Amino acid sequence: MENATDALKMAFAVLVFTMALSISIYMFSQLNEVSKSMIASTDSTAYYQYIRTDQNSKNYRIVGLETIIPTLYKYYKENYTVLFLDRTGAPLKLYETQTNPDLWGGGLNQNGENSNKENIAKYYRNDVTEYNYRNYKNVCTFDVDEETIRHEPWTGTHEDFKKNLDAFLRGGDFFYPDGSGRKYNYGRGFIKDNETTKFREMLGEYTYNLFTDENDEENDARRENELLKNKKKRVIVYQVD
Repeated sequence: MENATDALKMAFAVLVFTMALSISIYMFSQLNEVSKSMIASTDSTAYYQYIRTDQNSKNYRIVGLETIIPTLYKYYKENYTVLFLDRTGAPLKLYETQTNPDLWGGGLNQNGENSNKENIAKYYRNDVTEYNYRNYKNVCTFDVDEETIRHEPWTGTHEDFKKNLDAFLRGGDFFYPDGSGRKYNYGRGFIKDNETTKFREMLGEYTYNLFTDENDEENDARRENELLKNKKKRVIVYQVD
C-alpha cells in the first residue's frame, strides 16, 4: 500500500514538474515574441520590407492613420522624408508655406535664382500641370532638410517640430516660437480630414543635393564639388488608395 502511495506521489510530482516546465517554456516563448515586436517597432529599417519600385506595382501595403501618425512623429528624429500623393499619383497638398522663396537658404544657379527651389520642387515635376514659381509654396512632404532650407519656424528644436505636427494632425494653430504672433493654421486637422481614408504605403529612396548658404566666389569650386556628391535619402510614400 505504501509503495502504491509513493508511486502516486511520484507520478503527481512528475505531472506538476511537467506542467511547470511547459508553462515556463510558454512564458519564455511569449516574452521572446513581445521582445521581437518591441524591437521591430523601434527599428528604423522596419519599413524596408515595403520597398517602392513604382506607383503601379504591388509592393505596398494598405494602412490608415494608426500607421501614418507614428511615422510622422519620427521623421524629424530619423531624418527621412514622408511624401503624400493623391489617387492619381500627383502631389497631395498638405499646407502652404508662409516663408519667402527668395530667402530660402542655398546657392544661386547660373540664372541668379535660388537653386534649392529646384530641390524642393522635385516631387512636383511630373505633375499634370507645369510647376511654376508660385506653386513652390504648396508642400506635399515632411522633410527636415527642405523645411530647414525654407526656414520654417518649427525647425529650431525637436519640441517645435512636435508642436507643429500636433497642430497639423489635430487641427488648430502652430504659433511662431519668436513670439511675433504669426501662425500656421491647419483647420480641422489631418486626422479629422482622413479618418476613414486608406493609403498605400511604399518605401524608396531618392538622390538629392543640398546647396550651401555661401555665395562668395571663393567657395564656388567647393560648392560644385558638393553638388557632385549625390546623397541618398529614405522616403516613405503614402498615396491615397
